[in-house]
Amino acid sequence: RIVEQLIEYLKTGVALNAVNMPALTAEQYRALGPYVNLAERLGLFLSHITVGNAHTIRLIYFGRLADGNTQILRNAGLAGVFSRSLEHRANLVNAMQIANHRGFRVIEQREPGLTNMDSIRIELDSDAGSFSAVGAVVLNKPRLLQVEEISCEATLHGNLMYSKNQDVPGVIGYIGTVLGKNGINVANFALGRQDPAGNHREGAQPLTAISIIESDQPVPDHVIAQLFENPAIKFVRRVPLSGE
Repeated sequence: RIVEQLIEYLKTGVALNAVNMPALTAEQYRALGPYVNLAERLGLFLSHITVGNAHTIRLIYFGRLADGNTQILRNAGLAGVFSRSLEHRANLVNAMQIANHRGFRVIEQREPGLTNMDSIRIELDSDAGSFSAVGAVVLNKPRLLQVEEISCEATLHGNLMYSKNQDVPGVIGYIGTVLGKNGINVANFALGRQDPAGNHREGAQPLTAISIIESDQPVPDHVIAQLFENPAIKFVRRVPLSGE
């Protein structure tokens, strides 16, 4: 049995009956595999954009995911959150132990009937506020759907840069110009904005818009500093994610 399990892992990446891992069949493991990848990448994405000292992680499952065994999805999300701050990589086996050791509160919620889409929402609460991201699997690949309550569909791999700005004219062009002048080639440029309903009255404060840019190379610190020269840009973070 041990040899069979080793062969299964080397051929397919399915680690059956691993110690401290949820008990799943090979078929369940394969079905959940893309969502395990999604949960880990959502957690890693949040770890880069969260401000302050995090203390609570909340995972919410939608669609058919809410009806199944979510322990492995929980562990994957936790592993993503902790991977950035630990010397040794967090993984599906040790993620919950790390959360307990560091005093994190871990909450799981299930919303099977709220949407027909199988998706995951991860919320990370810190002493500076709450930060969230929602994702789904599209064409068997992890896809970002929403960040901090703003809809924005984007890839979850490669060299990403996340920014928030006032929703005013000229910002998109400014970002593109700064990146272009510094030789940063943009592979994907995703945009989102707060719902403008009710914000057309005279004197209303500008709403928030976000961008998620995938580039061929990481954006250097001096380029990020140039972006902040535009007063409408309020937040910029690199989000390095490995390949698919």
